[in-house]
Amino acid sequence: MSIPKRPIAYIAQTFPALTQTFVYREVAALESRGFEVVTCAIWRPDPARLSAEAKHWVERSVYVLPVSWPLSWPRFLAVHLRYMVTRPWRYWSTLFFVLTRRGESAHNRLRTLFHFCEAVYLAPEMERRDVGHVHAHFTINAATVALVLARLLGISFSFTAHNIFFSDRLLLTAKVREARFIVAISEFTKRFLLRLVPGDGLADKIHIVHCGLSPEDFVPLPRSSSEVSETPNILFVAQLSERKGAPVLVEACRLLAERDVAFRCTIVGDGPQRPLVERLIAQYGLEGRIEMTGALPQERLRGHLARADLFALPCITARDGDMDGIPVSLMEAMAMEVPVVSTTVSGIPELIEDGKSGLLVPEKDALALADGLQRLLTDAARRTRLGKAGRQKILDEFDIRRNVDALAALFEEYLVGWGRARER
Repeated sequence: MSIPKRPIAYIAQTFPALTQTFVYREVAALESRGFEVVTCAIWRPDPARLSAEAKHWVERSVYVLPVSWPLSWPRFLAVHLRYMVTRPWRYWSTLFFVLTRRGESAHNRLRTLFHFCEAVYLAPEMERRDVGHVHAHFTINAATVALVLARLLGISFSFTAHNIFFSDRLLLTAKVREARFIVAISEFTKRFLLRLVPGDGLADKIHIVHCGLSPEDFVPLPRSSSEVSETPNILFVAQLSERKGAPVLVEACRLLAERDVAFRCTIVGDGPQRPLVERLIAQYGLEGRIEMTGALPQERLRGHLARADLFALPCITARDGDMDGIPVSLMEAMAMEVPVVSTTVSGIPELIEDGKSGLLVPEKDALALADGLQRLLTDAARRTRLGKAGRQKILDEFDIRRNVDALAALFEEYLVGWGRARER
């Protein structure tokens, strides 16, 4: 493999992030193959809220915010003055370009101005480290910063398209057309992106590379007889946002309780829908059946996965069009041979084959979800069969080593010789 000679910068809104383990796992896998990666983000996370496996990334990463007074704000202004003087054409033409794209609202133009300022602040560090390419995860904030850096510094950029552009399409057409290449996490994502931004030749530079995980990090653990409960446990792990469908799960649990089906349910996560979920649990008298833990780091989450009898994630299409991509929490459960129940939303059917590697039900259908859960809660043999098939699916298609090989091949195809040639 011909590895690009210049470092690649990876940028995200926040890095590392508790709910985006796939980003730092991807970086680690690339570095293990000899790539030099500079990790950076707009926001520095609070290390106290990270998993133990992620904390070491904070000290080695480059951040824009928070900017502290009085030392950093003068530097922030000085950096902008520097590029106004040394690269006036690139500075002002880039600013004009990102602020004048057709169809953007006044609010989006203001967002773009902030992202431009953030990108310029990062530029000296990118030059100091001789970065030749910037890769962003998600299509909004980080991808805007990557676009600005590419134009300002005369380098290239790419991005991984996750779910966020289903509802937030900030500068999407410009990013798709300007990017050296694009990674889509599913076939569904690629088709959706091409519907939004049609054009000759665009399909050829959008490549499907699934997010993945290391199966060795999520190994099914044998359970002793003392650890096996007579009451099967349903596990839900996700941010409590509308697209994850937690209220639908609570409705399904109400139906299961009315049918006298034995179960317990653990909801791991936090977010804007937490008050609603808590209110529904109280309204239906399910406090004795459903436990809410809040958000948990990876080291504690694995214990819940090891004790789970099945995993439920009833993703939905939110009112603003927001949807999941292919949730990594489903991959983690499947890797540990926990049978999964989810919905036919977005790219999830590319991960779960209904009746083979898990169960799929229609979205927003609590009755169908309750029926699917009941089939597994009352059939231990079926749980075992689906759990083993789920892990095999991960081994075959969502092993991060195989997926990063595909990503590394893209960097090799598009970038070897590109950065130097573009500067000449």
